[in-house]
Amino acid sequence: MKKYSITKKMAAMVFAALALTACNNAEYSVLTNQAFWDDTKTNGNTSIRLTVGEDVVEQPIIVRLSSPAQQTSTFEAVVDEAALAEYNQRNSTKYVALPSSLYELSNTEATVEAGEITSTPVKITVKTFPDSIKESGKKYALALKLKSKNGVNEVLESGSKILFVMAQVVRQDVPVINYASRITFNMRKEYALTSWTVEMNVNIDQLGTEIGELNNQMLFGGWAPSGKEGEIYTRFGDAAIEGNRLQIKTQGSQLNSKQLFKTNTWYHLAFVCEGTKLSIYVNGKLDSSMDLPGKVVNLSNIMRFASATHFVSNVKVSELRLWTKARTQNEIINDMYECDPSSDGLEAYWKMNEGSGDTFKDATGHGNEGKATTVPTWIHNVRIDGK
Repeated sequence: MKKYSITKKMAAMVFAALALTACNNAEYSVLTNQAFWDDTKTNGNTSIRLTVGEDVVEQPIIVRLSSPAQQTSTFEAVVDEAALAEYNQRNSTKYVALPSSLYELSNTEATVEAGEITSTPVKITVKTFPDSIKESGKKYALALKLKSKNGVNEVLESGSKILFVMAQVVRQDVPVINYASRITFNMRKEYALTSWTVEMNVNIDQLGTEIGELNNQMLFGGWAPSGKEGEIYTRFGDAAIEGNRLQIKTQGSQLNSKQLFKTNTWYHLAFVCEGTKLSIYVNGKLDSSMDLPGKVVNLSNIMRFASATHFVSNVKVSELRLWTKARTQNEIINDMYECDPSSDGLEAYWKMNEGSGDTFKDATGHGNEGKATTVPTWIHNVRIDGK
């Protein structure tokens, strides 16, 4: 009886193993016959950046099978706004569908011939953007979904969607700010902030390299009104650090950057406070962070860029922004060189692109106007991403 029981159990185990093997083989067979957009590598969250400037941009895209086609298989490229919405939700982005007037598909059909593993290409052509699109502050994208047309090969879901993000080349006029042309911003009100973000693009011509050398070169700053506590003070250098190291002061604490900065180089800087956490981002990458006590940061209705003392450099500046919210890394990356003025939490947005004069308008419409002490030098048609 015991021997029969053991034999019966062994037979059951062998049967289960064979069934599992058959199941795995069946699954593998399906996978080897499926198609996907080659650039996704079967990653269902793939995006490709297309740099859109003064010339037409062309981007080929092909379909790949997991194994050579047994017979000719055709597929269709379909513009899919639902896929765009899914991507936005998954990645906390706000991409807008690229208007159909600004792109063309060479064809919507891709064919994989028998014996081949990749298809003929579908070519995407993106036209140059009109000023209305360039100045909107919106980010545009094109989502394509892959579908089987003749039904020979199924499409792998995780490789069926791909997003093309339009990265605009931003050229603008920029002021050169120094101690003589330092800026005062007259804000519409006083602030009591628990979370906030300050962003800017800067290019500075002098930085110390030794500890204490050319220290305390102030960038953007705001301080508490009389009788209250608070500050947001950003600068290059301090007495105890190198002059080419970035520092921010707030809530009685100081955070230094890990990165040492170069002169005559464009950088996007973001300082983010999440109440009890302070972070510095450089060109969209997290540089350093620290814990904070979580105090309210009170700020008066006067803020400044550059100072009359210690500031010995000339600094080009653009896209200066104050947010009353802590921005995520994805949000920072997506908006480094342009931004929608109507974005939630954007309190002040100085594009710094007037091209002449000593006044800097607030693009949000909140009226937080800036005025330089003297008319700064302006440099025209500058590519602020430094490329």
